[in-house]
Order: sequence, then C-alpha cells, then structure tokens
Amino acid sequence: MSAEQAGHPPCGERARRLGRSPAEGGLPRPRNGVQARTLGTAGEIDRQHKAPAVAFRLRMWFAWGMSPAETDELKRDAMSVPAAELARALQERIERKREVLAERDELYGADRVRIGSYMENIGWPELFGYDMNRFFSDPAFALEQALRQRIFWLDNSLDDDLPTLCIPCEAGHYYDMTLFGLAVTHDADGVPQFGRHPLAEEPDLSLIRPFDFHRTGAMPGLLRQYEGMREHAARRYGGLITVSFPNFNRGPLDVCMQVRGYERFVLDMHERPAFARGFMELVADERARWRAERQRYLGLEGPDGPRRVDDDWVNIPFITPGIFREFVAPIYARIQRNEGPVRTWHSCGDFTAVAEELLEALPHLETLEVSGWTDLDHLDRTAPPEMPFFVSFKNAFVLSGSRKSHLEALRRLARLAERRPLSVCAQAIVRLHGSYAEDIGRMNRFIALARRTFAER
Repeated sequence: MSAEQAGHPPCGERARRLGRSPAEGGLPRPRNGVQARTLGTAGEIDRQHKAPAVAFRLRMWFAWGMSPAETDELKRDAMSVPAAELARALQERIERKREVLAERDELYGADRVRIGSYMENIGWPELFGYDMNRFFSDPAFALEQALRQRIFWLDNSLDDDLPTLCIPCEAGHYYDMTLFGLAVTHDADGVPQFGRHPLAEEPDLSLIRPFDFHRTGAMPGLLRQYEGMREHAARRYGGLITVSFPNFNRGPLDVCMQVRGYERFVLDMHERPAFARGFMELVADERARWRAERQRYLGLEGPDGPRRVDDDWVNIPFITPGIFREFVAPIYARIQRNEGPVRTWHSCGDFTAVAEELLEALPHLETLEVSGWTDLDHLDRTAPPEMPFFVSFKNAFVLSGSRKSHLEALRRLARLAERRPLSVCAQAIVRLHGSYAEDIGRMNRFIALARRTFAER
C-alpha cells in the first residue's frame, strides 16, 4: 500500500542538535574519539573557529543520518506535546528539516537520490495506544493524533521527505469500496474487515445501486469527519493547519476483485467476459462521477489534480498478461477518456510481465512506481530513459536483510541512478521485531547506508 493511498506522503526528519543521540536525530560517535555532545552544533563550531576539519566531518555524518545499532531508542516528545502547541511544534520541525535537506543538497547536489520512508497506518495504534475506530470517527482526536504522528516521524526517521502543514482526513484505505455496497469495518489496530457483498453470490450488476455522495457507505462519516477536523483546526490552530479531503484513486480491477471475490471474478473474465467488462466499466464511470461530486462539494473548478490509479491486483501471476491486455488496459483507456491523462500509477505487486503494455496503456505517466517484487532491470530496459523511477523496498528486506544484501541492492540502484532519475522508499510498514524502536532503528541504518552508497556514485 502506497502512502498516497493513506492520504498523505510519508514524512521524516532528524533534529540538528549534535548533542542528541543518533536515534533522536543527533550524530554518531566521531571516529577520532571526540564526543559530539562536547562540541555543540556544527554552526557553533564554525562560529567559534574550532577544529574546522572535525566540524566538516561532523557535518558529513549529520547529513548522512547515521544511526548506530546501540542507540535504537525512540524520541517520544510527540506523545507529550500539549495539544494546543502541536501545530507550532510541527512547523518548527518542518523548518529544521528544511535546513537539513538544504545541507544535504549542498553536500551531495540537488539532483541526489532522495530517500523516503513510510510506516503503514496500522502501526500507529499499537505505537501510540489508541483504537483506530476513534481515529476514523472523532475529528478532534484525529487531527491531534495526525499531528503527533507527523511530529513523531520527523523526530525519528532520517529520510529526505519534507511534510507540510496540511493534514489528510482519513476513513481507512478502502472507504471507496463502500460506494458499491461493500461493508468495510476495522479492528482496533485498523486492519480492515470486509463484509460479503450480494454480488459475490449472483453476477447481477443491478445489485449495485448508484451511490449518493452524501449518504452511501462511509461517506456520511467521512463528511462529518472532514467538516469537524476543519472546524477544529480553525478554532484551535487559527488557520495554520489545513485539512485535505481524500480522492478516489483506486482502479476498477481492485474494486471488482474485492466485491465479487478473487476466484469468482477471475472465473467471470473467462466464462462471463461481458459481465466482467460491464462491472469494470461501471466502476470506472462511478469513479469519474464521484470525482465530479467531490469537486462540487469542495467548491473547486477545473481539474482536481493529476489523475492517479492504484491497482494492487495488477500482480502477476494473480492475473495473467492476457487478462491485463483484454480487461485492464481497455478500462485504463476509459478512465482517461472520462477524467483525463493518468500521471501516476501504483501496484504493490509484480507487474514485470505487463510493463510494456502498462506503459502503452498509460502513456502520460510522469513517474513509474516500482514495487519490491518487480524486476527492476526489465523495467529499466522497457521504460523511456528520462522516466523517473520511485523504487520501494520490501518491508522485510529493509528490516531483516543483511548488510551485504543491502549493499548489493543499493549499489545496483546507484548504477541505475547514473542513467535515470531515481528516488527510493525504505519502508517500515509493520513491526517485525520485538519493538518499534528496533524496527525504526534498522530502517534508519538502512537509510544511512543508502545515503552513503548513493554519495559514492
């Protein structure tokens, strides 16, 4: 799952103070034995004209974002900042992060490989100790918690992402499924629980009624949440924090697979192709109608931003290249006729075998998102050389891979970056070890290794 699906890009930062521990955003122990805590900030060193060689080395370590294993401790200030001060706390951290990124740009160049990071939304309830259902239904709590989570990631991730003061209103990754009559609930951790749709028993499209933007499925709760978050943001934070409304980015294949059921819909494409095409066309048309309704609700004119399609079921071998050719590619053409050019596309799966056809079906893609399951060499041979790649590593690879395997993968990407624009995402999607402190520490060490490896290219 992409971050965009959660409504916001991943965000992260480390603090500038050298006196903090590496896990808190500080520097590692310098190799010459000088303790960073005795030197103050790199700027203070420069102002005092002390040890310029050491100061330069410290700035290099600072920009790398190194995080030794022995300091896997989380900075938890985000959990205790008074609610009324959260907006200013976030704003201050964003400005510090902006300075960090400027220093990295100065050291490595503005065209360096950017390294993002991401934790899935189901990790936050365990880390902060709350019920995700409250996050989806209590506007004041949702806004406050979203601010805390953004501050936490800024304090604990060493990535290159720069967040904003715009907080997304969320109703889970699958609220769009409810527009077609599918019941979706969540457990306390935010894991979705899908009901059984009548269409799973009978291939009859009359069982799906046209949605009402204000009344169908998750929409009443989503609209209440959005209005409540906006009101709370204006009252408490005086306009410093804004709230965004989600969009319908999911592709028709994802919706059809979930509503009808994977095995049934695959069989439909073989035995009832007219029904399968009709179902996908219905979803594509309702997606376009929902986006138009969103525009009216928000009072917006003109295009509502670049078009995006998220279709995780474009994943070989769960579908075949033939299925993509006969069913998916035509529906992408329909989406673009309805809505305009698609600029971004995402699948968590392996789309190696349909890469050429995907690029033909979506000729206006500006960046190709590459999952950790897809053959990067094949994509490099297939995609135009000027097309940027955004490469996501597998969660388990980042958190459990050996240093040797990490270096091999990173050096391969460094070579790729010599001929193609590239950015990467080091994911800590869900906890794999005993604590989030260990997992985020492992993620940060991977990011530090990536930064050094890319700097050597």
